[in-house]
Amino acid sequence: MVFSIGRKQRSNSSVMSKLPFAKFLGPIACLGAVATGIILAVSGRLELSSLDLFRGSSQVSSTGVATATATPVKLNLGQKSQTNIRIATFSVQDFGRQKAADTNVMRVLTHVVSQFDVVAVQQIQGGDPAPIEALVNLLRNSGVSYTATISEPIGEGSQSESYAYLWDDTRIQLVPNSAYVVQDTANRMHREPMVASFETRVGTADGRRPFRFTLINAHASPAEASTNGAEMNVLDDVYVRVRQYDYQMNGEEDCILLGNLNIDTEGLRELGQIPGVQSIAGDAKTNTLGNETHDHIIIDTRMTREYSGRFGVLSLVDQLGLTQEQALQVSDHQPVWGEFSIYEVPNFDAIGNQASANQASAAP
Repeated sequence: MVFSIGRKQRSNSSVMSKLPFAKFLGPIACLGAVATGIILAVSGRLELSSLDLFRGSSQVSSTGVATATATPVKLNLGQKSQTNIRIATFSVQDFGRQKAADTNVMRVLTHVVSQFDVVAVQQIQGGDPAPIEALVNLLRNSGVSYTATISEPIGEGSQSESYAYLWDDTRIQLVPNSAYVVQDTANRMHREPMVASFETRVGTADGRRPFRFTLINAHASPAEASTNGAEMNVLDDVYVRVRQYDYQMNGEEDCILLGNLNIDTEGLRELGQIPGVQSIAGDAKTNTLGNETHDHIIIDTRMTREYSGRFGVLSLVDQLGLTQEQALQVSDHQPVWGEFSIYEVPNFDAIGNQASANQASAAP
């Protein structure tokens, strides 16, 4: 099944939610969050123009940008962990009907997607759901159960494209009414990000809850990213506000921004300067030619302690045995992935409270 997500309500849209954001500052933050929820139900919009409060005010680390220091690992193809999930981003170059009609390309894409539990996809041409529908059908015909959600076309003219998420629905579920496209009435970005929240399909075990997380799927303009970095300085606002909203409304602190940012870690600007935030793959080469960094999975390591420390770039040549020419027919990008626990890691307050409770129960 493929769900369509757009800015405006459509009769064929199965999942729909656009979140407006209040300015969560000061002692009225909780009241503001409640008011925001009411506005959400009425207007169904998220306004990017209100997300500029942190511009120029981010704290800068000593190195300017936080990056991963671990070494990428190779993926064990065909094996999914019982204790962890894999979240990936894949910028599938010019993914339209022509590419979807190429059986060799689609065979590779089916194999790639089936290695991961959730995949954020960029560069779907013109908002046409047909390529994603074809990919979901191939996945299901191969014996794995995947579902997808796709956005409406975003951007102008030749820059117009859609985002999508695909997930293994035996292991992951989409949080109802959580998918939306950010609204950018001030036209500060070429393509507004697509947001959605997911949760692992596991029961509560020893008091541990399923891992719930919010993904922000982004594709930055190459020109903007390589010149003034303006879009990175907007994405930091998006990241902060999406996370604030989720925490105020749902107590959710796990926010992951991923996608094709067309820049290395040095170019992340204000996005890379948010305290605790890092690109888990750092400056690993993510293009198919193996000489440039474009794609990132960005987390706040203080909050998302479900991250296992394992990440990698799936090489279409080295790991799938394609020639470079064959790999480039699939995409000029390669999938980047990170591994996370299937269970929530309790926050520090919860741990402290539990310890106090244990001590109290043990007291005579």
